[in-house]
Amino acid sequence: MKKVVILIIMVVTLSACPREDTISIDPIIGKWKLIEIRFSGFERISSIDCSDKNIIYNFKTDDILNVSGVSANDKYLRYSNGEYKYFFGKGRLGGGGSDPKILLVEIETTKWTYKLTDGKMVLSTSYLDGETLIFEKKQQ
Repeated sequence: MKKVVILIIMVVTLSACPREDTISIDPIIGKWKLIEIRFSGFERISSIDCSDKNIIYNFKTDDILNVSGVSANDKYLRYSNGEYKYFFGKGRLGGGGSDPKILLVEIETTKWTYKLTDGKMVLSTSYLDGETLIFEKKQQ
C-alpha cells in the first residue's frame, strides 16, 4: 500500500512541475509594424526599408496571424494580406532530436528564430541564408 501512495505522490508531483518548453505568448501578442527586411545570401546582404509602409503583423491569442497593408507592389514579401496559423515557443530548427531548443515563431511551415531587443522584434530565417524581418510594436 505504501508503494501505491508513494507512486501517486510522485505522479502528482511530476505532473505539477512546469514544462521547460512552455512559455508565455504575451511578448508576441499584438500588432507589429514591419520596418525593415534584410536578405542574406551566399555572397551578398541587402535590405528594404519598409518604415514608410503600414504593413502590420497582428499576432492574436488564438494562434492566428493576420497580415495587412501589403500592396501588389510588395512582391518581395513572403506573406500577403490574410490569415496564417502560427506557433510561438521553444522548438528545434532542424529535424534532429539532438538540436537545442530555441525560441521560434513558426508561421505555416516556416520556422523563424525570435528575438526581442529594445522594443523591436526580429524574426529570422538567416540561419539558412534567408530573410530577417524587423518589427516595431504598434501602439494600440
